[in-house]
Amino acid sequence: KTKKAVKIDRDVTQATIIIGHLGISRDNPDYYAVSVMNYILGSGGFSSRLMQKIRDELGLAYDVRSFFTTSKEKGLFQAEVQTKNESANTATEEILKQIEKIREEKVSDEELSGAKDYLTGSFPRRLDTSRKIADFLATVEFYNLGLDYAEKYVSFINAVTKEDVQRVAGKYLDAENFVLIVVANQKKAELKY
Repeated sequence: KTKKAVKIDRDVTQATIIIGHLGISRDNPDYYAVSVMNYILGSGGFSSRLMQKIRDELGLAYDVRSFFTTSKEKGLFQAEVQTKNESANTATEEILKQIEKIREEKVSDEELSGAKDYLTGSFPRRLDTSRKIADFLATVEFYNLGLDYAEKYVSFINAVTKEDVQRVAGKYLDAENFVLIVVANQKKAELKY
């Protein structure tokens, strides 16, 4: 494990920042807790911590997000944002702070219930067209999730606790060992990393 920064110098007005490291495999028993945790951290749109802090509070970006990409082997975790070159350090620091915060402190009851409500409530939209049903069934078969997966998904999500969220954040997020990629006007960005 190492911290590595890749700086790509381009004459651009916006810096593109990606922070990433290895994630989890799809068959990991913590998959559902990781899904809830990441919704709260950065995949939950305007309700996510990254969006609230970096967009709403600091005004550094229009969009910021995080996601886990899973596969049969270890997938990856990524957090990404585009911001002015001059605010690249601040945006990077804030992403890392939010990663550390979700590792160290339990999420609120409101954050947990909001994540569960969205993840369970949006699940039927994964099955609202023939194409989506076919894709879903292929995924269920590929990952050997079981023919009853559609019925079990909601209970898997609803079983996640605040303690689970903090535990998986501590286990699968790393604010110390990551790869940082920044495409920016490096002279203006003046990255500390």
